[in-house]
Amino acid sequence: MNAQPPAAQDVLALARAAGYEVHWISNHDDLAIQQRHGALAQEQAYPNHTPGRASKSLDEVVLPYVEQALARGAKHKLVVVHLLGAHPHYSARFPESFEKFGDNDAVAQQMREQGRWPWIRHLRHDYDTSLRYHDQVLSRLLTLTQAQASKGPATWIMVSDHGQEVGHQRNHTGHSPSTPAGYRIPLVVWRDRGLWPEAITQQPVRGDWLGMTLVSLLGLEWSGYDPSRDVTHPLYQWQPPALATAVPDFRH
Repeated sequence: MNAQPPAAQDVLALARAAGYEVHWISNHDDLAIQQRHGALAQEQAYPNHTPGRASKSLDEVVLPYVEQALARGAKHKLVVVHLLGAHPHYSARFPESFEKFGDNDAVAQQMREQGRWPWIRHLRHDYDTSLRYHDQVLSRLLTLTQAQASKGPATWIMVSDHGQEVGHQRNHTGHSPSTPAGYRIPLVVWRDRGLWPEAITQQPVRGDWLGMTLVSLLGLEWSGYDPSRDVTHPLYQWQPPALATAVPDFRH
């Protein structure tokens, strides 16, 4: 009789079982996410108390909680920070006084040439501005992590859960299962032990496989671990995902 494959597990649960102090810090007021993921952490913080994507809670609100979590004396620690990022409504994702992108740069000109509607171009400017603000928050999160790196090995990862279509391929903004922009996501990794080998950095990465890499980085032993899906492992083997739209090149 063939052995059954191991049941799917949450990385937070695996880390906690292995002795990690797990923190969940979220700028989302989302009960489902709290119960599905946040509840697995010993320490939780939810500074945003306005449910829904219309919330104007800026992502910088999480910074004091992250600083406190990093300063704690646990030997092994996993801190998960869940940001609103660039979710619609884009104009609510940055301070009103923040410098916005205008309608006179190269991106705006290209969108005009592509026949994008005026309100699509306007939303694209808000989206780009939200990312400019988002990058500043990410920079501060990374700086906080680097300040604690002298206390032991540290790895910092930023990844989005999905992409956004904002006039890249068509007159649409928001979630987009029918265009590549709806799937392409950024992945940024920093560690205190120097650069990754070029063989790793040149590989395309799937977000739905990232758990395998996290298991490896955390040093966890799990029967369901698959090295062919761990981008840091020599046996990593890229396989394109089945998507609702054609993606010509997964490397860009």
